[in-house]
Amino acid sequence: MKYVFCLIMALSIHQANAGGTSELANVLISEVAVTPTAGEFIEIHNAGQVAVSLTDVYLTDATFAPNDQFYYKIVEGGGGGGGFADFFARFPDGATIAGGEYQTIALNGSTNFNSTYGVQPTYELYEDDASADAIPDMLEATFESINNQGGLSGGEVAVLFYWDGVSDLVQDMDYVVWGDKNEAVDKSAQAIDGPDVDANVSIYENETSVADQAVISTNSHNGGQSWQRIDLTEGAEAQTGGNGITGHDETSENLDFTFGEDVPTPNAATNITPPVAQFVINEIDSLSQGNDFIELLGNANTNTDGYTLVLYDGMTDEVSAVISLDGLNTDANGYLLVNQELDSGADAVALYISDAMNFMVGDPITATDLMDAIVYDTGQADDAELLTLLNPGQPQVNENANGNASTESLIRCTNGSGGQLNTNSFKAFTPSPGAENADCVTFDDYYATADNTNAQTLRDSLHNIIDDHVVFPYSSGAEDTWDILSIADEDPQVPGQVWMIYRNNNYTWQGGGQQAYNREHTWPQSYGFSSGALGDDNAARTDTHHLMLSDVGYNSDRGNLYFDDCISGCTSRTTDAHENPNTPQMDTIGGGANDVNLFDGNSFEVWDFRKGDIARAMFYMDVRYAGDVSGEVDLQLTDNASLIQTGAPFMGLLSVLLEWHQADPVDDVERNRNDFIFTKQLNRNPFIDHPEWVECIFVVGGQCATGDNDLIFADGFE
Repeated sequence: MKYVFCLIMALSIHQANAGGTSELANVLISEVAVTPTAGEFIEIHNAGQVAVSLTDVYLTDATFAPNDQFYYKIVEGGGGGGGFADFFARFPDGATIAGGEYQTIALNGSTNFNSTYGVQPTYELYEDDASADAIPDMLEATFESINNQGGLSGGEVAVLFYWDGVSDLVQDMDYVVWGDKNEAVDKSAQAIDGPDVDANVSIYENETSVADQAVISTNSHNGGQSWQRIDLTEGAEAQTGGNGITGHDETSENLDFTFGEDVPTPNAATNITPPVAQFVINEIDSLSQGNDFIELLGNANTNTDGYTLVLYDGMTDEVSAVISLDGLNTDANGYLLVNQELDSGADAVALYISDAMNFMVGDPITATDLMDAIVYDTGQADDAELLTLLNPGQPQVNENANGNASTESLIRCTNGSGGQLNTNSFKAFTPSPGAENADCVTFDDYYATADNTNAQTLRDSLHNIIDDHVVFPYSSGAEDTWDILSIADEDPQVPGQVWMIYRNNNYTWQGGGQQAYNREHTWPQSYGFSSGALGDDNAARTDTHHLMLSDVGYNSDRGNLYFDDCISGCTSRTTDAHENPNTPQMDTIGGGANDVNLFDGNSFEVWDFRKGDIARAMFYMDVRYAGDVSGEVDLQLTDNASLIQTGAPFMGLLSVLLEWHQADPVDDVERNRNDFIFTKQLNRNPFIDHPEWVECIFVVGGQCATGDNDLIFADGFE
């Protein structure tokens, strides 16, 4: 059978609790570990500052709706537990949880818990040793309601509650559902008479219906990981009022936003960085003659319950329309198309993580629960009030920028780029409702001054085009290189995960700092631009055209080795299999016997799929950094390995990089990365856009001037 895990608290109006009634609301379910079975645990956290008594607090997964086993029936002597691996437990007498403290309950005994995590739990559900140990055991809520068993797999609901042992009603503290809703509870209008001395029946307040309750995940978390609370405020409730402490409706929390998955952290805070908002406004069209639309982009096949689109009128700077997204879903490609008439500007479209009932026509602008927004016009002046919806410095965008507002829409270019509350990647372009904003990057006049008469004129003119880019901090509380790489190296197949350059595997994006991944300087920073005298944020060290995310171990193997083919005496580092985003079929790259990185004491050979990526990053660095700006070095590619040493601005081997460039042509992975970095640094890698320019600059006697760089005619095909 499937289960519900509940932690519930009921408060007596006749009995004082340490810290007072309201303090009970600060105790939350903060972590749930389902697998491995031996390591199952529930963690609770006191988000307040005052110690709270747990003497009359209960923890249970003993709720099974078809058999009428509901936790709140404890007031009648029921509630289940003890069978089907269910448990219904009460915290030990005298137990307390201090302000800010995390406590764990081991559901398969302290010995198994310690063997799994290397630390002791705060409590164990039952004594698993031959004789009692020092870990306090949970108490049975009713006779034989523990029966020496946990069991959290499948569909479960967890409730944390308080009951004083006398009153008719229990009071919920927290409520968490995962897997499915078979065990979910809705006690709206349930009448019950507990053991108090009167004969009066008490009635529960309305709660969120089971059909509308959120679940953490439709599947169990990965083995060796856990679900962890990342929002200690429980997020925004979809319904106000209820049966919780201080009147909260504990069944209405949107768990998609308040829980995440990561390596377990029993007795401690989560390491998960709160995720970015799940959706972006990807395209709008306000002048399509009755076919106006708003396009959202997010995860595939994802419901948008609890999201709301709000339109703002720039004439009044007030809400002009409210669109509930309840009951809708993104399609298999992550798109949700909303057909809605839009004013032509200056106006705004905003997306909120909040129920539509929280907005009314005529309301003023609000940033509360704001996920994304676009402020737009068709030639009107900027609206300063509407611009407060965006991140500072982001522009109001003009749908009529090309004089074609009736036939063009505003799209993120490239698709999904720029980030929430940023509009600098929007441009007026051909509409693509419900589809990718493809081929939207037009370089316009970006390379207009490129002079490919000969190698020197091309090198100099490209340098002048790509230098003086926008430099971001290496690491900062503001937007930094970590933030840019989170999108530049995002796995195109799995949003929210980042793709490693050498190992070819994925990791869930967890923000900056030392994770399982770090930042690889493909041109080693020790070769010309380490932080040192140039500073942590010098342009070359922070340039994301050559910074790429890498598995820590593989990055350590590479170190500052120069690039070369490894012929003998090589150590190999294999790659993982990964779906190839360049092919529509389920084609894979990596994982094969020949898909390996090789290295010796001097050099590092990149696996075949990434050879060209690395080579073109090196060509970019050579041309971008010419030593003509104070504080910048003159980086140079060479075939003389003796020149490549710590402190010197040389890298190579040039001849090998030229071979890698030819063997691994430019693909969509590189193009998309180049396009995104362009929206941030405002410069491009010209050797991705024009791979033919590599020969002109780096090959002695290489062909340069070719008219319009038409390689077909340059090859003699006429």
